[in-house]
Amino acid sequence: MSEAGNSGSGMRVNITPRTWLGIAIAVVAIIFILQNRQPVEISLLTLQVSAPLWVVLLVVFLAGFVTRWLVSKRRE
Repeated sequence: MSEAGNSGSGMRVNITPRTWLGIAIAVVAIIFILQNRQPVEISLLTLQVSAPLWVVLLVVFLAGFVTRWLVSKRRE
């Protein structure tokens, strides 16, 4: 038989380990967000902010990411 005869009408998707890891991280992130919706109060010098815990952690993560990106760009 030819290869065209074996393909059938269904599409076969090849999912790599990297894709599975991305899906797993997304699922854990969603669970984390759903479990950490309570408001927390953050103080920085004289500024006080109340926001959900997951938002605060996301902002801190993004600040670290941007800082690392800026430092790596400076070295080039």
